[in-house]
Amino acid sequence: MQQVLRCEGKKAELLKASLTLFAARGYDAVSVRDIAKDAGVSEAALYKHFKSKEDMALYIFTAIISDYTGRIEQIDNSEHGAIAKLCRIVEITYDLYREYPAEIRFALLSQYSFWNLVAENIKPHFVIRKILEEGMRKGEIPQQEVYLWIAVFSGIMLQPLNQYAYFQDVLPEFDALKTKITSLVIKLFS
Repeated sequence: MQQVLRCEGKKAELLKASLTLFAARGYDAVSVRDIAKDAGVSEAALYKHFKSKEDMALYIFTAIISDYTGRIEQIDNSEHGAIAKLCRIVEITYDLYREYPAEIRFALLSQYSFWNLVAENIKPHFVIRKILEEGMRKGEIPQQEVYLWIAVFSGIMLQPLNQYAYFQDVLPEFDALKTKITSLVIKLFS
């Protein structure tokens, strides 16, 4: 996730400010003026680095999704079975949320705005599809339309994270939540 803010100077300040604001308020509720103010620069300075607020958000979203997909590709290349790989994806996703909450919240909140604008080869569902298809082919996972499995798996894994900031007082402690989600994945595919 560090690659999102790898640049230096004003560009890094703009990215950090926009990411913080997008994660806290959502993309639509943040203006270019808000970003420039939080970064301590003028709006004109912002436009020297990015064409628009959308360009900036897409830059951040693409970096986050690319990093995440690279991480889960490493899981796919392991020798473990499909269910173990899916459980490992849950663990990595939750660990990333704990370490980079703003980045993950932004990606979760923005996926429907930017999904069709990122390259196909960095979309994580293609890796998950491959794992599920391998698991069905080997009889480890019950046969089902693969995109239905992707939707169910993604929902079980991501919806609690989507809601965590709002309902952490009624949800289990974070590590316990990660364990419960992993258990649900095992039950779902067994």
